[in-house]
Amino acid sequence: MKERIQKLLQEYSISSTYLADKIGVQRSSISHLLSGRNKPGFDFIQKLLKNYPEINPTWLILGKGPMYQSENQPTLPFSETEERSTPREADIRSEPNTNYHIRSSQKGISKKNKMIEKIVIFYSDHSFDEYHPNEE
Repeated sequence: MKERIQKLLQEYSISSTYLADKIGVQRSSISHLLSGRNKPGFDFIQKLLKNYPEINPTWLILGKGPMYQSENQPTLPFSETEERSTPREADIRSEPNTNYHIRSSQKGISKKNKMIEKIVIFYSDHSFDEYHPNEE
């Protein structure tokens, strides 16, 4: 994991001192990690991922996959106070949100005989909810 932390420092062009201050750990703990003296604990990993939510946890912990989260890869929020819940119609705002982009994977294909299977809502904390209109 030492190499991945070094890569993170290089990618963000930050010092180990800055990283320690930003995530709220002792500066010496970063130094010990980078020297190979210590291995990071759960608290360190959690603080790092809270402050850099775009980092792929699988890459950071296991060294597998890309460094950054992809758009299609759902992530779990790290907030201790948040509870995941299923979407309800009452939770959906009545006012339309015009700050969105619609992407279609089937451009130019007829929309006849198509039914909505699911709607996925992505939140800024990298969590998401799914709505299945045909399963009521």
